Amino acid sequence: MLNSNKGLIFIVDISGYSQFIREVNPIEGMTVVRHLLNGIIAENHLRLNISEIEGDAILFYQFGNPLALEAVLGQFTAMLHSFQKILSGYRSKFPKVDKLSLKAVAHYGKMEEFEIDRFRKLYGNTLVDAHRLLKNSVPSSTYVLVTTDYLQEVYKSPLDYSTTCGTYQCDLYDVGSLCYAYFPLDDYKFVNEENDHHLNVFSKSNVREKLPV
Repeated sequence: MLNSNKGLIFIVDISGYSQFIREVNPIEGMTVVRHLLNGIIAENHLRLNISEIEGDAILFYQFGNPLALEAVLGQFTAMLHSFQKILSGYRSKFPKVDKLSLKAVAHYGKMEEFEIDRFRKLYGNTLVDAHRLLKNSVPSSTYVLVTTDYLQEVYKSPLDYSTTCGTYQCDLYDVGSLCYAYFPLDDYKFVNEENDHHLNVFSKSNVREKLPV
């Protein structure tokens, strides 16, 4: 075993992937998806480790204390900007890329890291629950979902969800209820090359002031 500690799981997932690859030529589909995944990885400014790339999703992780909420949300904004920019370049040739969107799940808890041959794998309920949360009742296609486990660890105090930024809810799974807050970004669009800089729409003013300190 390489590591056994608490850590952050950050899964970035391309929604609409299954339908997209059914409707386009395999070579063209692979070209688009490869470009999108590379674009997401290139914006990994927090230097998170990568455990797996699973077709339409990238599993990032980091052991140690949880990153600040603004950092996690800002990281997703940068990845979303790159994702939208790449899509804009394919839109005229492959109109079906409009069905693709991006979402992320951030979870925190105990997990183990072990090695198989030259590969590093993660193990534990934290990882399993993060994957479960990719299937949820969030009424949005582009969003960041952060679990209450993560938020409680960041702020080290009970949260008042009536004043927490984002929308709070729980979903029922085979292991019981998993609760989270989500931040929708359906209106975020890449505009043009002249405005080629990502805007962190999750500023301190609209995140931290609504969270307990």
